[in-house]
Amino acid sequence: MAINETLLAQVLGIVTLGFLGGFWFLPGGVLALRRRALGELQVDVRPGYSPETLYRLLQLYGRAGVRSFRHMLIADMIFPAVYGALLFLLGDLAAAAHPEAAWAASIVCAMAIAAACFDYIENIFLLYVLRRLPRRQAFAARAAGICTTLKMLSIVAALGVLTIVSLSPAGR
Repeated sequence: MAINETLLAQVLGIVTLGFLGGFWFLPGGVLALRRRALGELQVDVRPGYSPETLYRLLQLYGRAGVRSFRHMLIADMIFPAVYGALLFLLGDLAAAAHPEAAWAASIVCAMAIAAACFDYIENIFLLYVLRRLPRRQAFAARAAGICTTLKMLSIVAALGVLTIVSLSPAGR
Protein backbone atom coordinates (compact mmCIF):
# COMPACT_ATOMS: atom_id res chain seq x y z
CA MET A 1 0.00 0.00 0.00
CA ALA A 2 1.44 3.34 -1.04
CA ILE A 3 1.16 6.27 1.31
CA ASN A 4 -0.18 9.32 -0.48
CA GLU A 5 -0.30 12.89 0.80
CA THR A 6 -3.97 12.70 1.75
CA LEU A 7 -3.45 9.58 3.86
CA LEU A 8 -0.36 11.12 5.46
CA ALA A 9 -2.37 14.27 6.28
CA GLN A 10 -5.06 12.13 7.90
CA VAL A 11 -2.48 10.24 9.98
CA LEU A 12 -0.78 13.49 11.03
CA GLY A 13 -4.19 14.95 11.89
CA ILE A 14 -4.98 12.00 14.15
CA VAL A 15 -1.54 12.18 15.79
CA THR A 16 -1.98 15.95 16.28
CA LEU A 17 -5.35 15.37 17.96
CA GLY A 18 -3.78 12.66 20.11
CA PHE A 19 -1.06 15.03 21.28
CA LEU A 20 -3.58 17.77 22.01
CA GLY A 21 -5.81 15.37 23.92
CA GLY A 22 -2.85 14.15 25.95
CA PHE A 23 -1.59 17.64 26.67
CA TRP A 24 -5.01 18.76 27.88
CA PHE A 25 -6.44 15.73 29.63
CA LEU A 26 -3.64 13.50 30.95
CA PRO A 27 -2.64 13.86 34.61
CA GLY A 28 -0.21 16.75 34.87
CA GLY A 29 -1.52 18.27 31.65
CA VAL A 30 -3.00 21.66 30.86
CA LEU A 31 -6.19 21.16 32.88
CA ALA A 32 -4.31 19.84 35.92
CA LEU A 33 -1.90 22.77 35.78
CA ARG A 34 -4.83 25.13 35.36
CA ARG A 35 -6.34 23.79 38.60
CA ARG A 36 -3.01 24.32 40.38
CA ALA A 37 -2.88 27.88 39.00
CA LEU A 38 -6.36 28.72 40.30
CA GLY A 39 -7.95 28.68 36.84
CA GLU A 40 -5.23 30.44 34.84
CA LEU A 41 -3.95 28.94 31.60
CA GLN A 42 -0.34 27.93 31.39
CA VAL A 43 2.00 30.21 29.52
CA ASP A 44 2.69 28.16 26.39
CA VAL A 45 -0.97 28.44 25.36
CA ARG A 46 -1.27 32.11 26.33
CA PRO A 47 0.07 34.79 23.99
CA GLY A 48 1.70 37.91 25.32
CA TYR A 49 2.68 36.81 28.81
CA SER A 50 5.36 38.55 30.84
CA PRO A 51 8.18 37.09 32.94
CA GLU A 52 6.18 38.08 36.02
CA THR A 53 3.23 36.00 34.81
CA LEU A 54 5.48 33.00 34.13
CA TYR A 55 7.11 33.08 37.56
CA ARG A 56 3.79 33.67 39.34
CA LEU A 57 2.31 30.60 37.63
CA LEU A 58 5.38 28.50 38.39
CA GLN A 59 5.03 29.43 42.04
CA LEU A 60 1.35 28.42 41.98
CA TYR A 61 2.25 25.10 40.35
CA GLY A 62 4.55 24.10 43.18
CA ARG A 63 7.31 21.52 42.78
CA ALA A 64 5.02 18.78 41.46
CA GLY A 65 3.37 21.12 38.97
CA VAL A 66 6.72 22.43 37.72
CA ARG A 67 7.82 18.81 37.22
CA SER A 68 4.61 18.12 35.23
CA PHE A 69 5.14 21.27 33.18
CA ARG A 70 8.73 20.20 32.43
CA HIS A 71 7.52 16.77 31.27
CA MET A 72 4.93 18.41 29.07
CA LEU A 73 7.57 20.70 27.54
CA ILE A 74 9.79 17.71 26.79
CA ALA A 75 6.88 16.00 25.01
CA ASP A 76 6.30 19.31 23.24
CA MET A 77 9.71 18.89 21.62
CA ILE A 78 8.05 16.33 19.30
CA PHE A 79 4.67 17.99 18.77
CA PRO A 80 5.80 20.98 16.64
CA ALA A 81 7.23 18.60 14.05
CA VAL A 82 3.86 16.82 13.89
CA TYR A 83 1.56 19.84 13.61
CA GLY A 84 4.08 21.74 11.49
CA ALA A 85 4.24 18.85 9.03
CA LEU A 86 0.42 18.63 9.03
CA LEU A 87 -0.03 22.34 8.29
CA PHE A 88 2.70 22.26 5.63
CA LEU A 89 1.11 19.23 3.99
CA LEU A 90 -2.33 20.87 4.06
CA GLY A 91 -0.83 23.91 2.34
CA ASP A 92 0.77 21.67 -0.26
CA LEU A 93 -2.49 19.79 -0.82
CA ALA A 94 -4.33 23.12 -1.18
CA ALA A 95 -1.83 24.23 -3.83
CA ALA A 96 -2.26 20.97 -5.73
CA ALA A 97 -6.06 21.14 -5.58
CA HIS A 98 -6.26 24.86 -6.39
CA PRO A 99 -3.30 25.97 -8.53
CA GLU A 100 -4.73 29.49 -8.73
CA ALA A 101 -4.27 29.75 -4.96
CA ALA A 102 -0.67 28.52 -4.93
CA TRP A 103 0.51 31.85 -3.48
CA ALA A 104 -1.84 31.37 -0.52
CA ALA A 105 -0.71 27.79 -0.04
CA SER A 106 2.90 28.96 0.09
CA ILE A 107 1.90 31.30 2.93
CA VAL A 108 0.43 28.33 4.79
CA CYS A 109 3.65 26.37 4.30
CA ALA A 110 5.79 29.28 5.51
CA MET A 111 3.57 29.83 8.56
CA ALA A 112 3.70 26.10 9.37
CA ILE A 113 7.49 26.21 9.45
CA ALA A 114 7.47 29.46 11.42
CA ALA A 115 5.02 28.10 14.02
CA ALA A 116 7.07 24.96 14.59
CA CYS A 117 10.32 26.94 14.85
CA PHE A 118 8.86 29.45 17.29
CA ASP A 119 7.44 26.56 19.35
CA TYR A 120 10.85 24.89 19.57
CA ILE A 121 12.56 28.14 20.59
CA GLU A 122 9.81 28.81 23.15
CA ASN A 123 10.25 25.33 24.63
CA ILE A 124 14.01 25.72 24.84
CA PHE A 125 13.68 29.03 26.70
CA LEU A 126 11.01 27.63 29.05
CA LEU A 127 13.10 24.54 29.81
CA TYR A 128 16.05 26.85 30.49
CA VAL A 129 13.92 28.88 32.91
CA LEU A 130 12.80 25.72 34.71
CA ARG A 131 16.36 24.40 34.91
CA ARG A 132 17.55 27.61 36.56
CA LEU A 133 14.83 27.75 39.23
CA PRO A 134 14.70 29.25 41.84
CA ARG A 135 16.81 31.93 40.12
CA ARG A 136 14.92 34.16 37.71
CA GLN A 137 15.93 34.40 34.07
CA ALA A 138 14.11 37.52 32.85
CA PHE A 139 15.55 37.49 29.33
CA ALA A 140 14.71 33.82 28.74
CA ALA A 141 11.23 34.28 30.20
CA ARG A 142 10.58 37.33 27.99
CA ALA A 143 11.95 35.54 24.90
CA ALA A 144 9.70 32.54 25.60
CA GLY A 145 6.68 34.86 25.83
CA ILE A 146 7.55 36.51 22.52
CA CYS A 147 8.00 33.13 20.85
CA THR A 148 4.64 31.96 22.22
CA THR A 149 2.94 34.98 20.69
CA LEU A 150 4.69 34.48 17.34
CA LYS A 151 3.84 30.76 17.38
CA MET A 152 0.17 31.48 18.00
CA LEU A 153 0.07 34.17 15.29
CA SER A 154 1.71 31.80 12.81
CA ILE A 155 -0.78 29.01 13.55
CA VAL A 156 -3.75 31.37 13.30
CA ALA A 157 -2.40 32.81 10.02
CA ALA A 158 -1.90 29.34 8.54
CA LEU A 159 -5.38 28.18 9.56
CA GLY A 160 -6.93 31.47 8.42
CA VAL A 161 -5.38 31.27 4.97
CA LEU A 162 -6.40 27.60 4.67
CA THR A 163 -9.96 28.57 5.57
CA ILE A 164 -10.02 31.43 3.08
CA VAL A 165 -8.69 29.20 0.29
CA SER A 166 -11.22 26.49 1.04
CA LEU A 167 -14.15 28.94 1.24
CA SER A 168 -13.27 31.08 -1.77
CA PRO A 169 -15.18 30.46 -5.02
CA ALA A 170 -11.93 29.58 -6.77
CA GLY A 171 -11.04 27.22 -3.92
CA ARG A 172 -14.15 25.07 -4.25
